[in-house]
Amino acid sequence: MEPIASSGAGAVVRPTGTVTSEAAALLRDGRVLAAEVLSPGGEGTLLLAIGRHVIPAESDLRLDPGARLLVRVEEGLDGVVLKIVAPAGDEEESLLSALRSVVGEERPLGELLGELARGLRGAPERAQLPPEVRSLAQALEALVAHPDGDAGALRTLLATLGLGHESALARLADARGGREELERLRGDLKALLLRAHAALAEPGAHGELREALGRALAGLEAEQLLNLARERAGEPLVLSFPFPDGEGWTTARLAVPPRREGDAASAADDEQPFRLSLGLELSKLGPLRADLALTRGQLSLRLLVTRAETVARIAPALAGLRERLAGGRRSVELAVRRATPAETALGLDPLDIRYLRERHLMNVAG
Repeated sequence: MEPIASSGAGAVVRPTGTVTSEAAALLRDGRVLAAEVLSPGGEGTLLLAIGRHVIPAESDLRLDPGARLLVRVEEGLDGVVLKIVAPAGDEEESLLSALRSVVGEERPLGELLGELARGLRGAPERAQLPPEVRSLAQALEALVAHPDGDAGALRTLLATLGLGHESALARLADARGGREELERLRGDLKALLLRAHAALAEPGAHGELREALGRALAGLEAEQLLNLARERAGEPLVLSFPFPDGEGWTTARLAVPPRREGDAASAADDEQPFRLSLGLELSKLGPLRADLALTRGQLSLRLLVTRAETVARIAPALAGLRERLAGGRRSVELAVRRATPAETALGLDPLDIRYLRERHLMNVAG
């Protein structure tokens, strides 16, 4: 059989026949997907497994059953083709190829979801939209963090954004997830976006709305890939979520420690601080950042803001906040100071990742 490496960078596999609406949503232009050859057929035909879907295809390549591929979906005048970019076993090249498809195209998630929500509210003949699109419109209004929410509400919000959609799929495929997890997976943001995008696949009067859906999906996938790069570099993950700002939405970013900081060795050290950082920009307050460090006996909170008037508004409220946070169980240190925009964004900027700085994202193949 011809090895993948000898097939050249332009090797392609072309899906054939009819695919389900979910599979069509999966095969969206620009996406990088892992595929496995299930069985070769005759005269250049084969079956591919992508996620939970089995897709008939044709190719001039001769591929062994069990071969794993990384493919980029490309949509042209003649339909969809899957361009082979690397064997799926090459994890480094797989991640770099996927990052190349999103770096430079990413936009803040709050901005993208806010744009989509406005498009859904203003869509003509809204009652005539497919049920999948109406379900998304209803769910979007609940996917915004509220200032008066608690930790449980934020935890629920982060779990419903679909940032772990594929890992949940993998658990289900390995029979490690139950019906309850399946229902959660069907209702997360990524699943809702995929179904709504597929429901508007036919050319029609909702072209702008479908484009907004595509941008939101691309933004969510950029968040997933950039976090994978952070995890590979041992850096804190940055979880983005929409936050209300006036009549629209902004993006809040929460930096959480890499998993190894929560292992048994760290837990055994009571004085090892647990650190979180939250950053966002509000139209009336400007950019701000909150750095929290928690130990058994102390909570430290440092607020960084870029406007002098914001310092003047926050400083008088620190005493009341200190009393609320202390609760008699630990000492509390609170401080607010003026900082530069670079300081408020440090570690929270989407592309400020060591993995990207140490690797070449550009190549001659694009």
